[in-house]
Amino acid sequence: MKRETWQTKIGLIFAAAGNAIGLGNLLRFPSKVALYGGGAFMIPYFVALFLLGIPLMLIEWVIGRYAGAKGHGSMTGIIGSFFNHSYGSRVLGSIGVSIPVLIVCYYIYIESWTLGFAFLSLFGQMPQPVQSPDYKTAMEPYISFFKEYTQPSLTALVFLVITLAINWVILQRGIVKGIELTAKYGLPLLILMGTFLGFVSLSMNGWKGVEGLLFIYTPDFSKLSDPQVWLEASGQIFFTLSLGMGAIATYASYVKRDEDVVKAGLWTATINEFVEVVIGASIAIPAAFAVFGALAVPELAKEGTFRLGFMTMPAILMSLPPGSLLSTVWFFLLFIAALTSSLALIQPLVALLEDEMRWSHSKAVNVSMLVVSAGAFLSAFVPGFIDDVDFWAGTLMLLFFGLLEIIIFVWIFGVNNFHRELNTNSFIKIPKALVYFFAVVSPAFLVILLYFWGVTKLPQVLSQTEPGVIVARAFVIFVLVLIAFLSVESRRRYLAGPHM
Repeated sequence: MKRETWQTKIGLIFAAAGNAIGLGNLLRFPSKVALYGGGAFMIPYFVALFLLGIPLMLIEWVIGRYAGAKGHGSMTGIIGSFFNHSYGSRVLGSIGVSIPVLIVCYYIYIESWTLGFAFLSLFGQMPQPVQSPDYKTAMEPYISFFKEYTQPSLTALVFLVITLAINWVILQRGIVKGIELTAKYGLPLLILMGTFLGFVSLSMNGWKGVEGLLFIYTPDFSKLSDPQVWLEASGQIFFTLSLGMGAIATYASYVKRDEDVVKAGLWTATINEFVEVVIGASIAIPAAFAVFGALAVPELAKEGTFRLGFMTMPAILMSLPPGSLLSTVWFFLLFIAALTSSLALIQPLVALLEDEMRWSHSKAVNVSMLVVSAGAFLSAFVPGFIDDVDFWAGTLMLLFFGLLEIIIFVWIFGVNNFHRELNTNSFIKIPKALVYFFAVVSPAFLVILLYFWGVTKLPQVLSQTEPGVIVARAFVIFVLVLIAFLSVESRRRYLAGPHM
């Protein structure tokens, strides 16, 4: 059975950009900027973008196109193809399938909150605003509401099932009629809604929001000597561009052989950065500054992305005249951003089952959604599950696999071979010296990051022994073992021939 390819270039770019654009752009990024030096944070941020983001983005695009022409769309098949499909190489590649699966298990539960809150806002079921200049007083009804909703409430479970069903239906429709079509409509709608809410936030209280934007971008250069700032900036680049998890490579595997992947990769990064640095920075923090003042912003940023997105923003928006409508637009914006990302995070497992196990597309999607659903319900019912899985899959494994990608796809594949693939049908010719530069500097940067993450975070995480944390780690091990087993089993089925 012939693999699908993206039908249009705009659909390809929108799908890839939608893969990268997610909740991190609209919630995580402005919080990190406000907390870690304002405009000074952008220095390590752009250093990480240049040294890690762009090189790894191009590596995944180049290798995805190269492997896709050979019928491989998951890291199991991609890495396996570089080592004659040995068992060990396919097990190693299975890590690149496990990472997005583990991330989407909790991500899709958070995605369901955005859909639920959008509907509750639309039908007037959100708490009534408390008019108060004190942010703690104004947010209290929304804090209580959020806690009740995520216990989880019956409403939360209903919207979790609906969200899983939406992802399942779109994935069943395939690359062109499902993911590409969703991105073609979803991404322009996301940018339109984000621009509208950015205007609303900046114009609040006589354009006080503009002062808020200037406030978060005012540089505090003293922060640059703090290693934590560099860790956070680099982690944001990984998270925002969906790197180190094989999702970009999976999407790239569905391009035509003559596709200009350099242009596609640069467009993906550019659209993502526009949504993050321009739109993401213009909504939540400026709105909080305009309503609650400068002193509240660092405190709100410290309290995390959930509080900013699900408590602070509705408290602000609901206090405005068309409050329910604005709150609906905000949460639907978050839902579209999350949906385009969750589809991309599930697709690597679908590709593994379809390309390597030789299963039908329908069966591959069904099994993938069963695994994701199990993780999503654990995220809903097990306290501490989300944070622990996020550390292992969303931080440590990302950095490790990003390092692995550079070693295998540049050094083992060969700099000459990679350079030739990189420049195939490219609108710009990238010098080989630049490939060597990134092939040395990028992994060195990643080794330093892994060291600091290990020193600063790992002992703290390992000291946690709560029941929810134990369940989370057991689930991480289960997924790693399951996908490793499928990767080993798939070798025989892949080499056997036609779909089963």
